[in-house]
Amino acid sequence: MKKVILGAAVVLALTLTSCGAMMAGALFTDVTTAYAAVPTEQTLGTREGRAQATSILGLIATGDAGINAAARAGGITRITHIDRRNRSILGIISWHETIVHGN
Repeated sequence: MKKVILGAAVVLALTLTSCGAMMAGALFTDVTTAYAAVPTEQTLGTREGRAQATSILGLIATGDAGINAAARAGGITRITHIDRRNRSILGIISWHETIVHGN
């Protein structure tokens, strides 16, 4: 009985670790998802700006992955939509990137 309860607890813990969070793989993650769109714009924009932050072991995190930083990097003044890209290797090192599209 203890083995069944322990097994159920492990399965539950593994399945709930990503609830409400981004899609993540246990070994490797490289996922781009939509973040926001401005519904009044009819075009997707011709420019792209990127900003990134990095985390090591969840203990050290550096960088500016903000929307303003990405817009500045792409010379964008009118944002049409924003994507987020998350990458991770074994949960040891992970990157969070904001991709801003606009004109």
